[in-house]
Amino acid sequence: MQGKKLLKVIGSILLGVLFLWLAFKEVEFSEVVESTRGMSWLWILPFALVTLGAHYIRALRWEMLFTNKEKVPAKTTLFTGVMFGYLVNIPLPRVGEVARPVYVAKQVDESSSKIIGTIVLERIIDVIGMLLLMAFVVVFLIADPQVLSRLFGVDITDPDTQLNLIFSLVKYGAIALAVLGILYWLFRKAGEQTEGKAADFVHKIQKIIRTFVDGVLAIRELKNWPLFIFHSLLIWIFYISMTYIGFFMFDMQGEFGLGFTEATVLTVVSAVGIAIPTPGGIGTYHLFITKALFIFYAVPEATGLAYATIAHAATLLIILISSPTLLALDKYLGMKRERES
Repeated sequence: MQGKKLLKVIGSILLGVLFLWLAFKEVEFSEVVESTRGMSWLWILPFALVTLGAHYIRALRWEMLFTNKEKVPAKTTLFTGVMFGYLVNIPLPRVGEVARPVYVAKQVDESSSKIIGTIVLERIIDVIGMLLLMAFVVVFLIADPQVLSRLFGVDITDPDTQLNLIFSLVKYGAIALAVLGILYWLFRKAGEQTEGKAADFVHKIQKIIRTFVDGVLAIRELKNWPLFIFHSLLIWIFYISMTYIGFFMFDMQGEFGLGFTEATVLTVVSAVGIAIPTPGGIGTYHLFITKALFIFYAVPEATGLAYATIAHAATLLIILISSPTLLALDKYLGMKRERES
């Protein structure tokens, strides 16, 4: 098992290195360095504040999914969990999605599987939000499908490409449903046994699955839908604002006329890139942002790569500084609450 985990880590690092090479292979490193010489470093501060604000709002939205009111974590704990998850994702892509709920579950003595269920629910909501935003960008902000084809390297106007995409979605969806159906049937049959170690193991797994499903279905008990939707919208607004503030570091809003609309397009493009499992989005973010700035808005690749490198490095630095700070603060506040109780 440890060997498989190590292979996954090595694979994700190699993937990140590959995308970094693709991003830098057509650009002289000296040109990238030269592009950073005239940048305004003062914009790093509002960039950091908006970044932390986005993650804090995510913690507030997550709080709404805790249905057991006796075990609702403190806001500091939830915020710490969010940042801790991002910290773990830097060396171990996707592992942070498990580390975050496990950390919070330990603080409030709640079932880890149940809280993991809320993370799955959160991710489903995020994917829906991203797809809606992506549809809006494609339909209203990028009217030319040939531009998208140049960006992603696939001719999306080709009927064969469209059919292959639909076929792949149907195929993998059917496989997933079949696997779930088989697992359900096997556990149901095994659960009918009342004795033996196998029966105990199956009953334990069934309990974990039930608590996991309870977490996913927490959406049914959500009382304040308008606030939940508002938080979801606000998260995306903050993400777009992070991209927009980055323009001011390199005077892109003045030299290339980039505004909030262009920031929305780049945010969607970066979300697609970050979805590829590389450590902390390294390489994929650099390549996708650089190519999008060049193809959509004629920003020189050296400037675009400098922008992507600084924005990405600043994001990682914010996580590396804030996460340990919040972990220490949350531990202190937790000990204080125990003394007062």
